[in-house]
Amino acid sequence: MIDNRLEYQRMYEVEKQLWWYQILHGRVLSQIKKHFGKEKKSIQILDAACGTGGLLSFLQENGYHNLTGFDYSQHAIDFAGERKLNVTFGDLKNVEAFKPGQTFDVICCNDALYFLTDQEIVSALQHFKSRLRANGLILINIHAFEAFSGIHDLAVGSQRRFTIADFDKYSQAAGLKIEHHTYWPFLLSLPILAVRQWQKYQIKSNAINVDEVDSDVKYPGDVINSILRTVTKAESALLRKAPFGSSLFMSMRSK
Repeated sequence: MIDNRLEYQRMYEVEKQLWWYQILHGRVLSQIKKHFGKEKKSIQILDAACGTGGLLSFLQENGYHNLTGFDYSQHAIDFAGERKLNVTFGDLKNVEAFKPGQTFDVICCNDALYFLTDQEIVSALQHFKSRLRANGLILINIHAFEAFSGIHDLAVGSQRRFTIADFDKYSQAAGLKIEHHTYWPFLLSLPILAVRQWQKYQIKSNAINVDEVDSDVKYPGDVINSILRTVTKAESALLRKAPFGSSLFMSMRSK
C-alpha cells in the first residue's frame, strides 16, 4: 500500500465517517482517558505509521494538541499535510532515527506492523519502549486471524495476520506487558468471515483479478454505516474482551 496513492486517497476521504475508523479511534481515546484521566490533554502523543493522519486529527478535535506522527509513504505524509498535521517521514524498521531523544506519553501504531518480520516487530516494540516516558502507554491495532484474510489484505499488502499469542511473545521479548487486549468486531465477525471466505474462493477460481483488487475502505452509505457503528459500539460497551474478530486491539506498558 505504500506506493498506492489511490488507497491513501480513499482512506483520507472516508476516515472521519467510516464506522470502522470511528470505532478504532474511539478505542484509542478511551484507553488514553482511562490511563491519564479525562482532563489531562497536554500529554505527548506519537502515531507511528500514521497513514493520512485520521487518528491524529480525531485526537486534535478532542482537545489533544501535542501530537506527532510519522509514515514511510510520501502519499500518506502529503494527505496528513492537507490536515495541517505534524507528520514527517519515519520507518518502523528504524524507529530510533525518528526525532532522536524525544519521548512520548502515548505511542500508537495501528494496522502497520504486519509489514515487518517477527524480529522487526520485536525491535520496533523495543524502540517504542525506549521512547516511552514513565507511566507511558503503547496502543496497537493489528489484523487478526488468518481466516479473515481476503481481498483487503491483497490491496494493502498484508501477507500475515496475528493472534494474541503472537504478541504475548513479542511483548515479552521487548520487555513490555499487555495490560488489555480484545478482538473486534466480534458481533460482526461471522458476516465478515463469510465475505472473506467467499473472496478466497473467487480468487482460487480466478473469478477475481488479484492485480486489480481494492481494499474494504469504502463508505457503505449512511444507513448501513450507522447500523455497523451502532452494533460495534454496543459490543464495545458490553464486552471488555471479545474472543474473536478480524482485528486485535492492545494496550501495553513497560514491565
